Amino acid sequence: MSSDKQEPAPDPKGPKRQPTSELWGPWESGSEVEQKPRIVSGTQFKRLRATEIPAGPDPQFTPREHMSGSLPSDPSEAPLFRAAYPPYPGYPGYQPYDQRPGNPLQGQGFPPYPPFAGYPPQRPGYPPYPGYPSYQGYVSSPPGAYAPLAPPPYATYDGYPAYGYGYPWQPPQPKRDGYLFWVAISSLICSCFLILAGLSLMAVLALLAVAPPTTLSNGEYFAGIMLFIGFTCAGIVGGGFGLYHSIRSAFLRKPSADFGLPRFWIFVLLYAAVIGVAYLLQQQGLAVAYPVVTAVLILLAAIFPALAVLALGDRRLHFPRSSPWPTSWRRFTLALVSGATLSIGLALLLEYISQVLVVQGQAVNPLLCIDRPDAPNCQNPGVYNLILLVVAVIAPVVEEAVKPIGVVVLIGRIRSAAEAFVLGLACGIGFSLIETTSYISLGYQDWLSIALIRTGSGLLHGFGAAMVALGWYYLTRPGKYRLLKTAGCWLYALAQHAIWNGSWGLTLLPAPVGPFFDKLNVTIGPVSLTFYYMILIAEAVFMLAFFIYMTGRLRAKTTPPGLADRGKPVPAGEAQRALPA
Repeated sequence: MSSDKQEPAPDPKGPKRQPTSELWGPWESGSEVEQKPRIVSGTQFKRLRATEIPAGPDPQFTPREHMSGSLPSDPSEAPLFRAAYPPYPGYPGYQPYDQRPGNPLQGQGFPPYPPFAGYPPQRPGYPPYPGYPSYQGYVSSPPGAYAPLAPPPYATYDGYPAYGYGYPWQPPQPKRDGYLFWVAISSLICSCFLILAGLSLMAVLALLAVAPPTTLSNGEYFAGIMLFIGFTCAGIVGGGFGLYHSIRSAFLRKPSADFGLPRFWIFVLLYAAVIGVAYLLQQQGLAVAYPVVTAVLILLAAIFPALAVLALGDRRLHFPRSSPWPTSWRRFTLALVSGATLSIGLALLLEYISQVLVVQGQAVNPLLCIDRPDAPNCQNPGVYNLILLVVAVIAPVVEEAVKPIGVVVLIGRIRSAAEAFVLGLACGIGFSLIETTSYISLGYQDWLSIALIRTGSGLLHGFGAAMVALGWYYLTRPGKYRLLKTAGCWLYALAQHAIWNGSWGLTLLPAPVGPFFDKLNVTIGPVSLTFYYMILIAEAVFMLAFFIYMTGRLRAKTTPPGLADRGKPVPAGEAQRALPA
């Protein structure tokens, strides 16, 4: 900027303060003749600075406390101002100032760059390099966008897939319970053995069907076939379900669904239909005319009453609907299969050993007098005392001790008294299915009568095993009167079983006691029942009433299961579920 662009000098009579912020400074000439600006380079400016610019301070510059005017500027930067940092060289249309056409300083002090001679030639023997494609960002490139550096068999690179934020946050899995893990492994091994045993029994069944033994009667042969069928189903079907749940628990760590059954009256109606069909066949003399149909009817006559009891207990413990289910299908399967296989096997072995010890040294085997009470030496009162001892004492003690063995294995991880009750009920139901099938098939031509007598066996074995399991739960949990509660549960199960078996043993006693219970008929309308049946019906009604009472008490005390599957008390309101075993 030249001097003619400056504002006129201030009036001497005006204010003393000059707007120095609007002036370029005192380095310009005081002559009023217009002078052209001198554009100098950096080297020339250094020479001029040493000769023309005085080194002393400017007398017109007066420092103030608050600088109201601008400081002197470098003449190389003002009035011809250049930016301290030039624009980015790659910007379109950019050209350095001193290289622009018409600039007098073009090429002075800035030697030109040599021209680019290009890259050296490629060595022979290599294919030409195709170069990089344009950058596509973090998205999926089209197939073949990146050509290979070498010929096939190397395929073209299709680029990285598009990145998305679609992975939800995964909470850490809870720490695995080592005891439940080994229970799952043991269940896996036992399930494999059960499946193998079931397949072996199936082969034996096929052999017996092709070549039936000639030394057995038709009734004994049929009863043996039904017993093999029961164990075969327990091995293959039960082992298959056990294998499925064991794999999910041990290796997949998948939680099991809540256990639940339909309404109990559905099974009652199905049982009534089975009894109706069996009654029609028996009236026409076709009770065992069709062995396959008879075998299916016997199995259903044993299954439906037991499932009705199980469904009734489970539904009563799950009322109202907002309360949690007592247990899971995995634990229910373990309890049911253990009752139908391990418990029944141990019971048969221990009862046989006990009976051998009882009858050792006796003149007559008391067990033979059960089937033939009129045989010689069977009228001895001592023989009937041994029969009652075996039937009403040994059998209840052995069976009630071994039936809930599947619950005892899990007793340290049972989460509530209701769960212990349901699992014990499942053990007893599994035990009852095998035993009832065997007893009904012993009737052969009159199997329908035995089936009606054994209707309450599911309640007997299921409720008894449930009370024993409940006693184990009270015994292993701290609480008030826990020993008294345990003793009460176990004694009730033994007394219930002893009375049920003992009432049947009364029919074997000599006259007049035996004939009184076996021959005396009680007529109720068109139905005529012996006094022995009346006793069983009365016992079944009492067991059912007490069963409803106990499930109601346990339902009121049930708390939701918690994460720590350790059997510890869970505070109310915590409805989280752990990975069940």
